[in-house]
Amino acid sequence: MTSSSRVVLITGGSRGLGRNAALALAADGADIVITYRSQADAAAQVVQQVQALGRRALALPLDMADSPAFPAFAAQLRDALQAWGVTALQGLLNNAGEALYAPIAETTEAQFDHAVAVHLKGPYFLTQALLPLIADGGRILNVSSGLARFSLPGSSAYAMMKG
Repeated sequence: MTSSSRVVLITGGSRGLGRNAALALAADGADIVITYRSQADAAAQVVQQVQALGRRALALPLDMADSPAFPAFAAQLRDALQAWGVTALQGLLNNAGEALYAPIAETTEAQFDHAVAVHLKGPYFLTQALLPLIADGGRILNVSSGLARFSLPGSSAYAMMKG
C-alpha cells in the first residue's frame, strides 16, 4: 500500500482506534474514507484533520448491524471513489463496534443478537459487499480487542464477539 492513490476505508473512524488509524494512515500518504453510525460531528472533525494533512477524506454513515443496507453502501462508496478518480480500495479496516457491558445473568438475547450483528455478521457481510471494490492485493484487517484474550466482569458477550 504505497501508491499515491492509496485509499483506505475505516469503519468506526469517528473516534478511538478508528480515528487514530485514519490520522496515522493519512500522515503516511493514504486518502481516507471513514464510517460512523451516530457521531457525524466527530466524523466531520476527522475528515478536517485528514484534509489538514493534505489527503482526501470522506465520512459516510453506516450501521454495522444493518447488513441488508451494505449493497447500497457499497454503491455509494463506489460513486465516491469514482468522483476521486479511483476504482478500488487498497485497504479495509473493520474497526466499528460498540460495547456490551452486562453480566451474563442480565444479558438479554436481543442485546446478544445485536452484538453478533455488529461484531461478527456486520464485518463479514460488509467485506463481502466490498470485495468488488478492493484492489487485487488489497488488505483487509479486522480489529479485535484485549478483551478477546481475557474477560472482565460484565464484558463476556463483548469479549466473545471481539474474539
